[in-house]
Amino acid sequence: MRPLGTWVVIGALALIGLFAARDALRGDEAPASSPAVQTLAKPPDVPPAAARPPRIAHKDRLAAELQELGAGGIVYLTGVNCRRYLLGLPALVWTTAQGLPGPDCARGRPVVSERSGLVAEQVGAETIEVSSEIWSFRFRGFSPAFKPGGTLTFVRDGRVFEWTSACPAGAATVTFRGLREIDRCPRQVRGAPPLVQELVWSGENDFAVIAGPQGVRALLVQRDGRAISLFKSVGASLSGLVASPHGRYFGARVGGSMFVFDSRRPGNLALPSGAERSTAVTWSPDERFTALASQSSIYVYPGDRPGSAVTLPLTAIELDWR
Repeated sequence: MRPLGTWVVIGALALIGLFAARDALRGDEAPASSPAVQTLAKPPDVPPAAARPPRIAHKDRLAAELQELGAGGIVYLTGVNCRRYLLGLPALVWTTAQGLPGPDCARGRPVVSERSGLVAEQVGAETIEVSSEIWSFRFRGFSPAFKPGGTLTFVRDGRVFEWTSACPAGAATVTFRGLREIDRCPRQVRGAPPLVQELVWSGENDFAVIAGPQGVRALLVQRDGRAISLFKSVGASLSGLVASPHGRYFGARVGGSMFVFDSRRPGNLALPSGAERSTAVTWSPDERFTALASQSSIYVYPGDRPGSAVTLPLTAIELDWR
């Protein structure tokens, strides 16, 4: 009779054999918690479908209509995914294979002055940051905007101010470091109305503002030394002020929908049929054409002929045209 220790060794060897046979039958299979399985199961790094430009239905027909209309250039579309797509007109060709990083949708859109090499951005409810590649400075205010000559303006306590270089002796100054270093100080802009909420510039002395108390806001334009009231909103919100490249047209959201205005006459302009719930607007560099985004389409049309619009099956929350 074999000693007890011998039987224990034999039993252990048999048990090891059983486990080995089981593993052989399972082949290369590993437990779900195995790092090897997790690595193999990881999908390849491919661009998400949302980052690719959307397909344009009836592209050839629409391109021919845009060609006949005479619209050209590059339209920048920012989608709901905060990706920016570049669309060439009239051929309707996407100039990039994927969407580019767009503006931070959680923050206001920065304003840029190529003349001064500066960028200004609303970083808090009452805080603006102006910066260049080598410098930044924060100050109290809202609605930052640059004059065409590069002077930064802003609103504080309902009044319009500019960071002027014409500072009186003894005034506290800040050295703006853009393309050049210039000492500047804040100065109130003459001729601007009180209770200003938003501001855009169309010339060194021409501008448009949304102003007035809560619930009664007006779109006012200062052009060639003359003030014009284009629109008054009572009860509905008035916001999102934008200007065309040369200041003839303006856009603003009334109760959440974008309306378009001509600086030469009061009242809002007619929009293409179906564009009543519009979200964004832009103009061609020569101001001959308007692009208006609604919840389901983008309309491209001559500014004075909305009935001639070419309707593109695309959506956008922000538009630009270059």
